[in-house]
Amino acid sequence: MFGESIVALVTPFRDDKVDLQALGQLIEWQIQSGTDGILVCGSTGEGLLLSDSEKSSIISSAIDISSGRVPILVGCSSCSTREAIELVKMAEGLGANGVLVIAPFYVKPTQKGIIEHFTRIHDSSNIPIIIYNNPGRCSVNISVDTIIDISCMDRVLALKDSNTNLDRVTMIKSLVKPSFLLFSGDDSSVAGFLAHGGNGAISVTANVVPSLLKKLLIAWRDRDIHTFQEINQMLVPISESLFIEPNPIPVKYALHRMGFIQNEIRLPLLSASEVTIQRIDEILNKLNDLQ
Repeated sequence: MFGESIVALVTPFRDDKVDLQALGQLIEWQIQSGTDGILVCGSTGEGLLLSDSEKSSIISSAIDISSGRVPILVGCSSCSTREAIELVKMAEGLGANGVLVIAPFYVKPTQKGIIEHFTRIHDSSNIPIIIYNNPGRCSVNISVDTIIDISCMDRVLALKDSNTNLDRVTMIKSLVKPSFLLFSGDDSSVAGFLAHGGNGAISVTANVVPSLLKKLLIAWRDRDIHTFQEINQMLVPISESLFIEPNPIPVKYALHRMGFIQNEIRLPLLSASEVTIQRIDEILNKLNDLQ
């Protein structure tokens, strides 16, 4: 339903307003590059720094531009269950194909609280849901047992896991229904995630090299291990460079350097440092030499 290569898309700004023209160019390039699905308003899209009207505009524009060619997913993140439900309802009402729901951050709920959070969201909507586990951002880790419990809900169809313990992938895979999808949320370990039973990636790096990520996933599916290893050796340094400062600072600079967007980001995030700029420039120059 979602494909295997999903980009966690940035939100382009111009003069502190959402640049819908640049957004359209990014989406079109992603589709032409083989990306299977597009996630908007996630953490890479500075979702928590967007107003509800901006989110509505982004979602509607993404749906219009994609014209059904790829699914449009929406990050619906809040530490408040009530607010998360409202965000999910908005995405559903606008026609999104699915929502990505992170564990409540900052408030540090128990595992039972996380289950109840997802239960309330599920029972208040009719849209497919992807669980998002990101302990680094949330200060809470969704346990394997909790994921299994939540995955039993009818419209909870997948997990994006940014936990770097890849043994979890194997354990979860062995316990969920066969149709339940596992997506890597840690770009540097996508290859290992796939080897442990994963189905794909929801990727920051795909903003910069969408066709390369897609080729990696195709090589794995085809069991072309030589090509898989070659592409992974190219992807890992790119991915690591995009996280030397908090996401999406580096990736927004990279897309600016590539001519897609203005190098604008919202406070409290700041534009890329000179060290980051130098590293990204080196990576992009190497990519140009390979093409």
